[in-house]
Amino acid sequence: MGKKKETSDLPLYPTEQQIAREVLPPHRVSAWDGIAAVLERRGLPKVDPLFGGRYWPAVKAFLDRRHGLIESSLVTRPDGEENWDGKPGS
Repeated sequence: MGKKKETSDLPLYPTEQQIAREVLPPHRVSAWDGIAAVLERRGLPKVDPLFGGRYWPAVKAFLDRRHGLIESSLVTRPDGEENWDGKPGS
């Protein structure tokens, strides 16, 4: 049997078939289109029309979050000034 392609060897925007072969067992690769459609509704990055593929690091991060390996939410902006003296509203 040949050596499985290392994840780091994938291009940043792999094709759907490359992603399917990377994330699914061989007997499920043909089901990727349906699986991807369901996962897109749950946050799987969409195919970038300019690059023609899904951004692999974001796909990997989505799958890692889905399985609890990384935090499921990210802080996108500060929530305000820190209040270190413990008095609310000051």
